[in-house]
Amino acid sequence: MKTQIVKWGNSLAVRIPKPVLEEAKLKAGDSLEIEAAAEGYVELRRATKIPTLSQLVCRITSENRYADISAGAEVGKEVVEW
Repeated sequence: MKTQIVKWGNSLAVRIPKPVLEEAKLKAGDSLEIEAAAEGYVELRRATKIPTLSQLVCRITSENRYADISAGAEVGKEVVEW
């Protein structure tokens, strides 16, 4: 299936035909990664999903955790009790 590169602001854009989107199971708003594979070839891949907070928290280890830092002495009623 043929398509055309067109000017879009300061960039260039490619319109992806609906049958190609349906076959790749892509929709408007999906994030893609683009890479030049060789001269005249471009690869598009679905971008990896953004990890959830619980997935990020599971990656915290004692090796990659920052030490506690002091913000100075309490001045008013901002004392936090843990």
